[in-house]
Amino acid sequence: MKSILTFLFLSLSIFQIVGQTKKDSLLVFVGQKISVISSPEVIPNDTIIQDGDTLISVTTGMDSRFLCRYKILNILNGYYKLDTISFYAYDHYGIPAFSEFNTVLLFVTPNNNKYYHQKYQYFDVYLADNGYWASLYAAGDYNHPFKNEISVKPELIKFKEEVSYPIDKLSNDDIQQWYPKPYYKIEKGKAIAVYGNYIEDLFRLKQQTILKARGIY
Repeated sequence: MKSILTFLFLSLSIFQIVGQTKKDSLLVFVGQKISVISSPEVIPNDTIIQDGDTLISVTTGMDSRFLCRYKILNILNGYYKLDTISFYAYDHYGIPAFSEFNTVLLFVTPNNNKYYHQKYQYFDVYLADNGYWASLYAAGDYNHPFKNEISVKPELIKFKEEVSYPIDKLSNDDIQQWYPKPYYKIEKGKAIAVYGNYIEDLFRLKQQTILKARGIY
C-alpha cells in the first residue's frame, strides 16, 4: 500500500488534482485580481486527500498556500452566483504566477464548500479589438504530450493594446521555444503577440491537454 501511495504522490506532484474530478463542477472564468495574499497552513508531507475512492489531491508541506480573491468578469463553465470569488492556490515556487496579471482565465474546483485553483493552470487574457477576451499563443499548451489530440488552432488576433513580453534576458533557444515566429514578432527586446486564441478555444486547449491528463475531461 505504501508503495502505491508513493507512486501516486510522485505521479501527481507535477499534475496536481485539486477538488472533484467531475467536469461539470470545474469553474472556469475570466477574473480580475482583487487580492492574492499568503495564507500559511500546517500540513504534513505527502498528504493524500480522498473523497470515497476518488483521489482528490496530493500536496506537500513544500507548497505555499495563498488566498486569492477575484472579481468574476465572464464564466465559461460551471455555476457561481456571486460576482466575486475567494479560492486557495498552492504553489511550489512562491506567489502564483497568475497573480502577476490583472485579468486571467482561471480554473478552480469546489471541494467541501471551498474552491481550489487547478495548480499552475491559467491564461493571462486581454481584450481584442472586437471586445472579446483572448490570450497570446500558448507554446507550453500547444506542445503538451497530448498535442496530437488538440483540435484548436492559433489565429491572428488584434489586441486593443500591445501584448508583449521582455526577452532581453532570454537565450535564443528560449525565445524560439516560447515565442516562436510567426506567432510573435520579435522587436526591440520584446516578443509581441501576433497570434493567440479566444477564451473558448483556450478552455478547449486545456480540456484536450492538462485537464485530460488530470482525469477531469
